[in-house]
Parts: sequence; C-alpha cells; structure tokens
Amino acid sequence: MNNTEQLIQLYTEANLQILALIQTLEEGPTKRKKEQLQKQVQSILNQLTETAAEGARQIIEDSYGGGSAAAIRELKRQGLLASQLETTMKTVLHTRAVQAIVDETFYRILEATDHMAQDAKDRIENIVRTANQRSLVEGVSRRQATKDAIAEVNQVGIRGMVAKNGAVIPADKYMANVIQYHQRQAHVEGVLNRMIDNNNDLVYVNTVGITCPICAKYQGRVYSLSGSDSRFPKLTVRPPYHGHCVHSTSPWVEEYHDDLEVKRMLKDSNRPFEDNRSEQNIKRYEERQKEKSQKNETYKQWIRYKARMPDLPDLRQFASQKARSTKTFERWQEDYRKVGAKIKNRGR
Repeated sequence: MNNTEQLIQLYTEANLQILALIQTLEEGPTKRKKEQLQKQVQSILNQLTETAAEGARQIIEDSYGGGSAAAIRELKRQGLLASQLETTMKTVLHTRAVQAIVDETFYRILEATDHMAQDAKDRIENIVRTANQRSLVEGVSRRQATKDAIAEVNQVGIRGMVAKNGAVIPADKYMANVIQYHQRQAHVEGVLNRMIDNNNDLVYVNTVGITCPICAKYQGRVYSLSGSDSRFPKLTVRPPYHGHCVHSTSPWVEEYHDDLEVKRMLKDSNRPFEDNRSEQNIKRYEERQKEKSQKNETYKQWIRYKARMPDLPDLRQFASQKARSTKTFERWQEDYRKVGAKIKNRGR
C-alpha cells in the first residue's frame, strides 16, 4: 500500500476497533464498563489523530513536491533550459502554500475525530439505556438485551461526518475523500507556484475521458493564472473540483506550440463552460459510478453482518464470497436473517 492507502486503512482499522470495543458491553453494561470503554475509545482516537496528522503532512509535502517537479519537467520538455529555471522549494511562497494545505487537512482530521468520539459515546449510552428498558419492561435478560442492542446500533460504521443533506458518512470513507482531495490540491498548487516562480502565466488543465459533469466544464482548456492574458479565461476555479477529482495542471508555453495548436487551444479554451461530454462518455461515467456504489453497498452490508455475527471474516473475503454467490455467502445471509428474526421476536 502507498502512504495514502495506509492512512485511509488507519481509519478502517480504528472503526473496527471501536465497534469491537462496543461489542464487549455484552460482558455487562455497568457504569464502570461504560467509563472504561469511553477511555479506550478516546485512546484509540488520540493515537489515530496523531498518526494521521503525521501521515497527512508527509503525503501533502510529497505531493506538492511532485507537482513542482512535474512543472519543471514540462517546462524543460517544451524547450526551456534547466539553467533558466527556478527550482528551490525553500521560498516563502512554497512553505506557506504547503502549510496552508496541511492546516486545512488537520482541521478535517480533528472534525472526524470529534464525530467518531461522539458517535461512540452515543452508541454506548443508547445500548445501555435500551438494554435496561427491555430487561425491566419486557423481562428479557440484561445480557441478551444488551447483545441485541449492540447488534442493532453497530450495523453502520462509526460516523466521520454528517453531510449537508443529513447523510452520515463513515469515518474511513470521509477521510479517504479528505486525504485524496488535499493530496491532489497540493500537487496542483506545487505546479502553479512553480510556474509563478518562473514567470509562466498560461496553464493547461488536462482532459480525462471518463469524467463527471462538473469537471467536464473546466477540463481541456488553457487558462491565464493572472488574468492578464485576455485571450484565455482566468484560472478562477482550479482543480481539484471535488473529492476524488483526478484533474491536474501543467505549464503551457505558447512559443513552443505551432500556430495550428495555438488556434485550436484558443477555440477549446473559450468554449462555453458547460458539460460537453459525448453520450458514450456519459454512459461510461454512469456505469463507473454504479460500480462504485455497488462496492460501497458491499462495505455497508459487511458492517451490518459483522454487527450481528462478530466472527465474520474481513471485508475482502466477504466481498469475494458475495461476488461469487457461494454457499458460504448464502449461509451468512441465512444466519443474518435468523439473528434478526430473534431480535425482532424478543422485542414483541
């Protein structure tokens, strides 16, 4: 795994660790147990925050440096001599740019940590309250009532963020978005600031064949960084355009392109800012989104099954069994339904 994958994996593991800790409430949901669990959860999150912050800084610094190096390579490829280029990374321009992205990423990490801590606390409180009520009112044993309550609340991953539309985003999914967005942002800023260092004003945003309607409006154009070249649109909206965006930038030196290429780029750059994808590309994009949605649904399903059946194997094995529609997966489905039916019957 690369550094980004390792960092996201930290959140997946922390999510499972917290869910496993909550599972231990079956041993007895006492006040002391609650306090102990909350301390353990906070310990996991403190370590996670520290490790994630260190990892994120390294990812951003590497990505920013990669963007800077890419800009230098492109300028050389287009004809500039190495002796003409500014290559230092120690100027205020670069150090401030890196620190600004690091600070924003750390803020997002802290946000996620707060949500995870509150979610775990709420689950523990809800489990204890529900178990007490059922054991008193319905005569169910406290241990069984606790087990049922755990199986219900642990069917979704630990919350990392709540979207504007109210959707709950699991911590690992949220941080995957955060890290990948800021990693791409750092790369783009590395390119653009290296261009500023070398007095290059024209920048090209690459074209990605299978892309979303947002990116389609901006890709495949040359922009003026400063806005001083009125022949091209000013770069007011820069990549990444959203989480998981793969668009980037590169220097575009006009004197190293022939007249035909300059004319074509002027035309492409000044086209209306609207979605101009072909029907085929739109269809392929929708197919990819459907595939991603299916993978996400498998993850959610695994979390639900894991809550009722703690001995279930890891996500990779679960997804493999599901994809092949094996007898093992059919047995898991049946066991999941049986546990759910028992919980439902006890609630009557």
